[in-house]
Amino acid sequence: MENLKFELIIAYYKRPFIVRNALESIKGLQYDNWHLTFIDDSGNDDFKDTFLNYGFDKDKITYVPILMTDDDKIKNGGSMFGKYINDAILYSDCDIVMLICDDDALLPDYLNNLNHFYLANPNEKWGYCHVKPFNPNNENYIAAETRNIFFDPSLCNINLNQYTTPINPFAKIDSSQVTFRKLAMVNGNVWYNYPQTNCLDADIFQKMYAKYGECKFIGCYGQYKGWFEDQLGVRLRSGKGDYIN
Repeated sequence: MENLKFELIIAYYKRPFIVRNALESIKGLQYDNWHLTFIDDSGNDDFKDTFLNYGFDKDKITYVPILMTDDDKIKNGGSMFGKYINDAILYSDCDIVMLICDDDALLPDYLNNLNHFYLANPNEKWGYCHVKPFNPNNENYIAAETRNIFFDPSLCNINLNQYTTPINPFAKIDSSQVTFRKLAMVNGNVWYNYPQTNCLDADIFQKMYAKYGECKFIGCYGQYKGWFEDQLGVRLRSGKGDYIN
């Protein structure tokens, strides 16, 4: 079977303890044809040495700091994070794109299942998976493996696992559940917005839906979803409706 190449993009913001789950899960993948771009939106490069010395092969990783302070983001109308995601995609030689939140993690066989899905469905431009919840504040993502699958209704008014048919994922599932074909984004001129911080996932979902129609369920669990109180942390408002990290 052909092995498609995946561009894994981690969205990071000042959570060095929590992000270890994402990094450890990538090291534990059963599939090897991937590249990881770590985009640090903290306003500094304090995490650079930790990331570069985490044990990855150096030719499989790229560290990108966004050197904008929170004040800079407010004045700018939002983070430039979307631009750096777009650049990581555009200059990658990947087939499939995945944006990973820094409080999430990947199941070991997820890329294997994605590879099978995209090869078996050559006309599908994007797909979504189901997720298993865990609390990265106080547990390792592996703890989610044997847990009953549920989401606390006090934290979430939707069930991120209730969809098994093609959907418009806008306001239905989390950004990390969705993957895209690079060529669909490039040929369709579908890119992440900037300057913007809030709702980047909803924005890209709407663009993909308008261009290519519904997103198909890939038929499996793919990620451990960080799910906990105050999940986004303390955020400021730019005055234009955008959250500022």
